[in-house]
Amino acid sequence: MRFEYFTVPDDETAALTVDGGDIEASVASHVVDPASVLGQLERLLGGPVGDDGLRSAQLVAESPDGARLVIRLSNHLVTLFGMVRPATLDDLVRHWSLSRRFRRAEPEDLRAFAAGLNELCQGSGRRVYCRATADEAELTVAMAPAGAAPAGASGSDEPRPLPRRR
Repeated sequence: MRFEYFTVPDDETAALTVDGGDIEASVASHVVDPASVLGQLERLLGGPVGDDGLRSAQLVAESPDGARLVIRLSNHLVTLFGMVRPATLDDLVRHWSLSRRFRRAEPEDLRAFAAGLNELCQGSGRRVYCRATADEAELTVAMAPAGAAPAGASGSDEPRPLPRRR
């Protein structure tokens, strides 16, 4: 997935970006999921401990093919993260980076993303949104009939999923 964070005045304007067109002044990431990973950030900033992260984001629009979603970040998260000062951002990112979701991310990339998102959250009179776009490989797998192997998969070399417990 590709996640592009941006600001616009309202949900209607944000929904217009679901077509995949250019977004002005966005901050992008392939690992910062607006629900789960930003939920972790919200907890670090003093948000609810028992929250599963879904409170941090709300669906605004979805493309007809399901390849793109536009998600609004909660006012609570935006307000909390907007109050983080540059002097404390490094400490916050250091704690946030302990998440297993970031095990393959470069620390400098996460720091640059956090700095960009922090700037977006400090804007006045605008809401912060994320456009999530599925990669082509994700779409191919999602659109394949159940039981069909993805294109290019050779039967015996592919790992099999673990059986479900009953």
